[in-house]
Amino acid sequence: MAQFQQLETRLRTGGPVILDGAIGSELERLGARMDQEVWCARALADSPDIVRQVHRRYIDAGADVITTNSFSATREAMRRCGLGEHFEDWNRRSVRIAREERDRSVRSGSIVVAGSVSSYGRFDGLDIETMSGHFRAQGEILVEEGVDLLILETLGSAARTVKAMVNATSDLGVPVWVSLSCVLARDTGAVMFGIEESHEAPDEVEIHGPLDDAVRDIMSVGGSAVLMMHSVRDVTEDAVKVLRAAYSGPVGAYPNAGYWTRPNWTFVDQVTPEEYLSDARRWVDAGASIVGGCCGVGVEHIRALREGL
Repeated sequence: MAQFQQLETRLRTGGPVILDGAIGSELERLGARMDQEVWCARALADSPDIVRQVHRRYIDAGADVITTNSFSATREAMRRCGLGEHFEDWNRRSVRIAREERDRSVRSGSIVVAGSVSSYGRFDGLDIETMSGHFRAQGEILVEEGVDLLILETLGSAARTVKAMVNATSDLGVPVWVSLSCVLARDTGAVMFGIEESHEAPDEVEIHGPLDDAVRDIMSVGGSAVLMMHSVRDVTEDAVKVLRAAYSGPVGAYPNAGYWTRPNWTFVDQVTPEEYLSDARRWVDAGASIVGGCCGVGVEHIRALREGL
C-alpha cells in the first residue's frame, strides 16, 4: 500500500497520475491470440510472456499505474464458455504477472498495480445477488493476490450493475476507482452515460441517461475516484467537465481509438502520440488528475503523456 499512498499524495497535490494504456489491444498488437468468448484473458494461459511484455513496456514508458489483465476474466464470462474452473487461477495469475514486472522495475516503489474488476460477460441480465457474488469473488481474489487498488471497468453497463459492483467491492480494504463510459447525444450534444466505441461503428450505441445524474447516483454508493473509460476522444473533455462538476474527488479519463469486432480490435481512429498529448492537456485543464488510455491507445501514447505532462 506504500505505493498507493505516494500516488494519493500526488492526487491531492495536483498530479497528474499516468495510467497505462490498453491491455487487450496491446496484447493483440504483440501477437497474442484473442478468444471469441474471453477475449484477452486467454493470453494469461496461452501467452503469459506477452502479458509480461505489455506491463513491462508500460512501466518503461512511465506509467504510474499498471492494470491487471483480468478485465475479461470474469466468472460469468468464463462460466458461459466452459472455462469456469480456471476463474481463480487466471485472476491470481493476472496479479502475479503484473506485480512481478512492477517489482523488477527500478521504479517499483512508485508504481501501483490496479486490479480490473469488470462487467464483461452480459451482467446486466443477471439479478443483483448473482452479479454481486461474481464481482465480489473477482475483487477478493485480486486483493488477496496483492493489488494496491481496484478499478471497476463497467463498459456501458446500466447504473444498477455499476452500483452492485461498488457495493460488492468497497469493503475489501483497498481504494476503488469507478470507470464509466459515455457518449455525446447527437441531437443535443449533452454528455450521456452509455457506450459508443467509435464513430466508425455507429450502430453500437447505447444510452442510459445523463452522465451527471449517473455519477451522482453511482458515487453516492462508494468509490474513491471516478474516471471516463472506453469512449471516443471527442467526448472526453466535455465528459471530464461533467465528472468534475458532479463529483468532488479525483477524476480521470482513458478514452479509446477504434472498435471491437469480436474477438479482435479494429485499429481505426488512430491518433499520434503528439495529438494524444495535446488532447490530454485539455483534459487536465478541465479537471482530470488521472490520465491514460483504453483500447487502441498504446505504449507510445503513454510515453508521450509521461514526457509531456
